[in-house]
Amino acid sequence: MAIESYVEDILKSPEVTFRKIVSKIVQKSDKSAKMELVRQYTEVDEVLFSAIKSILGDLELEESIVSQFVYRYFNIEIVKSRKREQLIILGIELKTKYSKLEREQSRLDIHILNLTLSLDNLKRLRDAFDKNRDSLQIDKEINKNEAFMKKLHGIIDELSEYLDALRQKSLKLSETERLYLNLYKQIPRYYELQEESIFSLLAHPKEQKRFSWS
Repeated sequence: MAIESYVEDILKSPEVTFRKIVSKIVQKSDKSAKMELVRQYTEVDEVLFSAIKSILGDLELEESIVSQFVYRYFNIEIVKSRKREQLIILGIELKTKYSKLEREQSRLDIHILNLTLSLDNLKRLRDAFDKNRDSLQIDKEINKNEAFMKKLHGIIDELSEYLDALRQKSLKLSETERLYLNLYKQIPRYYELQEESIFSLLAHPKEQKRFSWS
């Protein structure tokens, strides 16, 4: 059955039916979007970045090319380096923050998708009311049709603003994520680093306190 046929039934039903349909279409995507927009998102940790870049620069100056090559590809330290130990600790912190960024982006993508689907369905319903307008002859149904269209226009405009704001937030988060990933990959043997956990914090409380830059 065409959606226009449903519109005719909606117009003949109590207004509460229309409100329930709209509520089902929106599925709280508007409330989720509002919550996401007020939620603080991860920004670049300038202190952590400066510390890692500083150690990377020092290691490049202090170590020979051979020493760097042997460590990077064979995990062998020709000369034991305290700075390399610091870099590992800071690298773990960086990986942990990067993983948090990925989770934030994933959550944001879900909100954007839900909001997009809600908007698409609302626009289909609005267009159906618009097409149905010319076939109406009873003033009560004409007025009701116009009122419902006006209501849908308002909701669509509001959700569109949320969607634009979420996309802007996503762009900022993606840029931060890119910066974190670029720096993370500069750390020798970065792929071996593991995220922080409650167990690592308990196992090395002094080290975590000494080298925590966040």
